[in-house]
Amino acid sequence: MAEDQGLTPVEYIDRFFDELRAEVRANPKLAARLVKALGGNVVFENEVKAETANPYALAADGRTRFYSVFGAMKAAEVKRILRDHNLATSVDVKGKSGDQLLDLLFDRALAKVSERSSSLFREG
Repeated sequence: MAEDQGLTPVEYIDRFFDELRAEVRANPKLAARLVKALGGNVVFENEVKAETANPYALAADGRTRFYSVFGAMKAAEVKRILRDHNLATSVDVKGKSGDQLLDLLFDRALAKVSERSSSLFREG
C-alpha cells in the first residue's frame, strides 16, 4: 500500500476501512468486541451466537440480557459453552434439561465474575 504514491489520504483511509470491514465480517468475535468498545449492544445471530457470546460479560450485564442471548440455544450448545469456558464437567451437565443447563451457565459465569472482581480489591 505505501509504495503507491498516487493515492490521496481519503483513498488510503477507504482501503483501511475496506480491510477492517472484511475482517469484521469474517471474525464475529472481533466484531462483537469492537461494537462493545464503541458502547453498542451486540446483536448475536443464531449461527455465531455460541462462538461470540461471552457468558461472563453477559452474566455481569444481568439475567435478562444473558437469557435473551443464551435462552434460544439448544442444550448441546449450552453444554459446549459450559465446557469451553471450564464452567462445568460432563458429570455436572449429565441428565440436566436445557433450562437447568442455562441456569447452571448463568450461575457459574456470574460466580466467576464475582470472584474476579473481588480479587481486584484484595491487597497483595
